[in-house]
Amino acid sequence: MLYTSSLFRWLQRKRYQYEVTFSLYMLTPTEKFIFNSFLVLFLSMIIIAASLYLPEHISTIMRRAWFYWAGDEAVATGTKSVLSSTSVARLIARDTGYGGVAGPEDVLERLGSL
Repeated sequence: MLYTSSLFRWLQRKRYQYEVTFSLYMLTPTEKFIFNSFLVLFLSMIIIAASLYLPEHISTIMRRAWFYWAGDEAVATGTKSVLSSTSVARLIARDTGYGGVAGPEDVLERLGSL
């Protein structure tokens, strides 16, 4: 019983602080409802936007920080890393009609013909 009454008093105190902070105590009940509705709508839009876009934004920041910290390995190695990729070679072999896996020479020849 003691915990519920103290919790109830704490909630009343927080409600009072909220009304005094935003000067809601001088509004009519309808105006309070309108103000609280806008506040809930605004906060819900902020929470939804943060949950949808913040993870992607943080990952972009982390990728850029990693680029500035370690550099880009693909730029340092040039096209050698791209040409040694078997997935690129298989795609070019499929486009040329060659049955096997294309070698680096075939890849260079196909890229030159584009």
